[in-house]
Amino acid sequence: MSAPGSAAWWRQRYAERERRRPRAGGLSLAAITGAALEIADGEGLDALTMRHLADRLGTRHTSLYRHVASREELLVELVDRVLAEVRLPQQAADWRPALAAGAREFRRVLRGHPAVAPLFVAGQLLGPNALRAREHALGLLIGAGWPPPTAVHIYLTVMHFVIGAAQMDAGGAARTAEERAAMAELFAGLPADTHPVVRRHAELLNAPDSDQEFDFGLQALLDGFGRRQEAP
Repeated sequence: MSAPGSAAWWRQRYAERERRRPRAGGLSLAAITGAALEIADGEGLDALTMRHLADRLGTRHTSLYRHVASREELLVELVDRVLAEVRLPQQAADWRPALAAGAREFRRVLRGHPAVAPLFVAGQLLGPNALRAREHALGLLIGAGWPPPTAVHIYLTVMHFVIGAAQMDAGGAARTAEERAAMAELFAGLPADTHPVVRRHAELLNAPDSDQEFDFGLQALLDGFGRRQEAP
């Protein structure tokens, strides 16, 4: 049995979808993942059990197993369900604004589902909606003139940057104004003989919010890619 979310598992999954015919009026994978997302968003991931999901759908939990054989499979499908919300930017000759727009849109979706965001580092993103985004981004970069090997590196770097930022936000690293002020006060009170630089720049260290940090990091990546493109 292949591990849920692995490449081998997805190959089997795609083959099953080709063979299986939907039952008229029956339970669908879309309905299952939609209800699962509602539970995760409203009650947290720990509340998402097969029985609770079946109750939400008004069916027996055994009915779910025709579509997902376990909670692990459900979580894999849930990740791809979230990716369905990503609005892909239009293809453009200028790769930079299109790539930036795609990154910000991906982050918007992940921030809208903080309970699910940690699942994005649990395995490979190989579902249909993940492949849709992968195809689009690589097509955009290669169409703009990037060599395919470099386009792959750019795509993976930006995607991993967005996922990492979302993990920080979901884990509580996105600080409120009050939390930043409290940290600045703590830094300002540090001994000058052991932490002179941190003490001196206490306000600066806590001035940016998570949006500013994300934009700075994204622009730094894009600037670096741009210089690489201009280099002989």
